[in-house]
Amino acid sequence: MGRYSGPDSNLSTAERKQKLLQEGAAFRADMLVSRDIVRTNLNSKSLATILLGRVTGIASSVFSNRGSMASSNLPAMLPLLLTGASWLSKRRTRKPLLIGAALLAAIGGAAYVNSRKSKTTTDDE
Repeated sequence: MGRYSGPDSNLSTAERKQKLLQEGAAFRADMLVSRDIVRTNLNSKSLATILLGRVTGIASSVFSNRGSMASSNLPAMLPLLLTGASWLSKRRTRKPLLIGAALLAAIGGAAYVNSRKSKTTTDDE
């Protein structure tokens, strides 16, 4: 038995070295791809999208109970509120958040106008 045991034990030293170099190059390439994926997903626009999605989910769960705010679980929501407040204090996140709020307001306004129009047409008939 040789100095190295395992599936590559029958390879020469030069072949093992070449194989390790290829594995290292593949690993570095995968690391670069992973780093680019993380960079694209951690910019302020994608974080604003994630935050708006979470806020929407929290708001829908809080207001779906039709109860008062006292019935909601404030200790469970407090970490989310503090995280949102510290995130809002950062200057680079204000613009995407304002854009998202404007889009939500426009969608809400359009839905309100649409519901009012459909309500008046059904009342007239």
